[in-house]
Amino acid sequence: MSSDGLNRRKRTVNRIRDTNEDNVSRVVSQEVFPKRPQNQSIMKRVKSVMALSMAILVMVYYTTTESNDTKELVMASANQSIKYFPIRRQVMCSQDYDEERVRFPSCALKRCGRFVSDSVITESEAKHLLSVAKRGLSLGGSSGGSTILSLHSGVLSMANNFVNIYKLIERTQRKEEDLKELFTEKDLQVYRTVTNKIRKTIAIHFGIPSAQLYLTAHTFFRRAKNPQNKYNKYWDRHVDKQNVKFVDFTSLLYFSTYGADFSGGRFIFTDEMSNQTIEPKFGRVAAFTSGSENEHFFERVTSGTRYALLMTFTCDPKFAVNGLQVDVQT
Repeated sequence: MSSDGLNRRKRTVNRIRDTNEDNVSRVVSQEVFPKRPQNQSIMKRVKSVMALSMAILVMVYYTTTESNDTKELVMASANQSIKYFPIRRQVMCSQDYDEERVRFPSCALKRCGRFVSDSVITESEAKHLLSVAKRGLSLGGSSGGSTILSLHSGVLSMANNFVNIYKLIERTQRKEEDLKELFTEKDLQVYRTVTNKIRKTIAIHFGIPSAQLYLTAHTFFRRAKNPQNKYNKYWDRHVDKQNVKFVDFTSLLYFSTYGADFSGGRFIFTDEMSNQTIEPKFGRVAAFTSGSENEHFFERVTSGTRYALLMTFTCDPKFAVNGLQVDVQT
């Protein structure tokens, strides 16, 4: 064989060897470092699921933590003495007052919110009204846990219904004597004085002329106990202005103290981000704007008796009460 043929044969062998080595190298590379497009896709899906799961867990954790932290947030406790400066909370007004702003511009709300004070009325005034409440409520009694009495309309809870306390006395044919014994002129005078004090305090706090704010007939004493049946559920969330459209302000005067006279029965604002709780205290006044910015309820009373006077006020003179239904002279 010539030298040229020998050289061509060597080059051919070398090319075959190089090709085989390349093939072996690719095979080895695939064995050691396999292609992973499918595995990478699976891993991405796994990582996405894990990330989503972690996000859900974090969200649940913070939601639960916030709920536990805020549901017991106390705005005013029964142990506090709020004498000189009321506790105030301002909230954004809802659109519930748009009509009143047009009809009664001088009584239009400048701000919405709530406040609590222990110095609006005197201790003797609170004691006097508690005795009035007990006397009147003793003539009736709801079969559930909440009994109300309105001195303006005479409405009194009786079993599963309502009666008119003044007509009830009329039917006994002892109207004058019984009425004088039940509500004296002194009783009614204290009632007028207290409701007028609270009306003026609300007007000052919310920047409204007191002469243009009126007490409404939707005002009554309430006695709350642990209900004996499930049908008298008085602890539902509600908005006062949605129940009674003309009401602009709501106030509560407490005649008993949480933790001493009763358990349960705390007053709770159900705000969007956190709840605000007011613990009733003898002589304490709480007041707030009546729109949906102040959705609220009070807890079920679990023991004892909770006494309060609920008052509502309006900018509409058409719904003002001109006094009590019966003017008793002693």
